[in-house]
Amino acid sequence: MVSLLAYSIQTLILAVLLIVVCQRLRTLDLFLAGTILFWVVAVIGIYARYKTDQIYFYSNDQAYHLRLMGYYVPVEGIRFGLEELTSWRYPVILPSYFLSKLGFDPILANKFIHLLYLIATYKSGRRFLAQNKIIPKWWHVALFCGPITVFMATLALRDIAISFFVMSFFLERNPAMRTLGVIGTLLLRPHLAVAMIVGFGIGYLMKNIKAKFLIPVISIGTLLTYTFGNIIFFVGATLKDKIPLRLATDLFNQVKFIRLAANFFGLQFLTLLNAEDSVVNASVSSLLLARVVFFDTFLTPLLFLIVLFSFSPKWGQLRLSVFFTFTFFYGLVSQTDWNSSRQNMPFFVMMGLVAIVGIEGRKASREELVA
Repeated sequence: MVSLLAYSIQTLILAVLLIVVCQRLRTLDLFLAGTILFWVVAVIGIYARYKTDQIYFYSNDQAYHLRLMGYYVPVEGIRFGLEELTSWRYPVILPSYFLSKLGFDPILANKFIHLLYLIATYKSGRRFLAQNKIIPKWWHVALFCGPITVFMATLALRDIAISFFVMSFFLERNPAMRTLGVIGTLLLRPHLAVAMIVGFGIGYLMKNIKAKFLIPVISIGTLLTYTFGNIIFFVGATLKDKIPLRLATDLFNQVKFIRLAANFFGLQFLTLLNAEDSVVNASVSSLLLARVVFFDTFLTPLLFLIVLFSFSPKWGQLRLSVFFTFTFFYGLVSQTDWNSSRQNMPFFVMMGLVAIVGIEGRKASREELVA
């Protein structure tokens, strides 16, 4: 086990190197400086509190990543079979593994790689806003790189990297970057990659929808994509696990729709508290308090929903694509209780950016009318 002093020194070395690089590239700003500082304090604090048991803190992602870096990659080698490609999480594991070979603690290296993905997500978001002639404000950043995203970067959760790849697919104009977005998501969460493609296709087909048809089309589309997601879940299970094909039951009961709404606003834990073999161990009060701290888990989807139904031809396809990607993805994961706010993080990033351009676009339109 690495001593706390050695772990702290390694953390500071990585942070200082990152700051130096950001300064050389002239990309260091207040958000990045604050994020790096928080990351250093949180990473050292978590290790001081939990030591090697930190790999079980909040999620088992870190334990699985450690196993991949400690045994599978060095002993079995880098494999390119379908099972390895979709379960060994190469986009986060390989850079972490090679960084650990320089002498850094493997889990610390893994956390640092996720911090880099967070910074890449932030810079990509700023670039998207700049392309739309929007000068980022503090509340803009809170919507697409808010507290939940920064905190998860200290836990090395792959959802941080997935957020970057999802953003690349939806926002980048370069076909190579969009392809990278699909491949990166496919390697880290295959069913989300499928949902992205489905959602993008639906958004493209509906991009010219008229305002008077917006609400009924979204309502009907939500039911259809949710149902389609349920069906594809069992098709995928049949292909992967060779089990007999069956269809989902209780698709349209009250519990499912309550869970859909709760999932959208990051409150899905409320629907799991009384479930058999529930994965939720905390009290309702503590979980609700966490939602106050991580306000972006419900504020971002709320603003996105308002913008979604506020008809505007600009970015209409993007709004619909993101929304139907979410409903299809929920259709997939609704067949299991293993769903938490962390899985919504890629949607938080996209919903936040879509909400920002929608809000700022309407403000600009009103200013033009006044002028």
